[in-house]
Amino acid sequence: MSAEPRHALKYRIERGDILLSSMPKQPIRGFLLLLFFAATAPAAGNWRVGPEGVGPLRIGMTLAQIREALHRELKEDDPHSGSEDCFYVQSKKHLGTQFMILDGKLARTDVTEAGIFTPEGIQVGDSEAKVRKLYGSRVRVSAHQYFDNGQYLTVLAPDRRYGTRFETDNGKVTSYYAGLASAIEYVEGCL
Repeated sequence: MSAEPRHALKYRIERGDILLSSMPKQPIRGFLLLLFFAATAPAAGNWRVGPEGVGPLRIGMTLAQIREALHRELKEDDPHSGSEDCFYVQSKKHLGTQFMILDGKLARTDVTEAGIFTPEGIQVGDSEAKVRKLYGSRVRVSAHQYFDNGQYLTVLAPDRRYGTRFETDNGKVTSYYAGLASAIEYVEGCL
């Protein structure tokens, strides 16, 4: 074999396998580190929205604490669209989630897109049957106020201070929200 430059890829076929040889070491290490960080970086799909919080956020945090926890990556609603007592903010990096700020503190997390799961594994688009199976007798069912074929499936934590409410239509979860038991009872967000 003739000598090739270090940066050249040389393929050798042995017994039907393609092997890489004579590859420079530094780019491989950099590439492997990049793969590691990409595989372990939190994504919206990795956030679990539960009754007591989501990702680094906990129910009861102030807006300043939320900004710090999310590294100031927030998009706030139009300040004229809500009230000072109740409004929403969103993470710029975790689309499909909104955070209800009630009396200056995080009260609930709303989820409107698939790919963001509860700790039990429910996401938008799942069936009512799956919710009922995973939560069992803890599910309280009530009629939806706007969808003829819809329901609210509400699950309270054992202390009854926190909970999760799933909105459904035609047997499928269309959205869900988790947080303070009193806040998840609000049908139209802050209205």
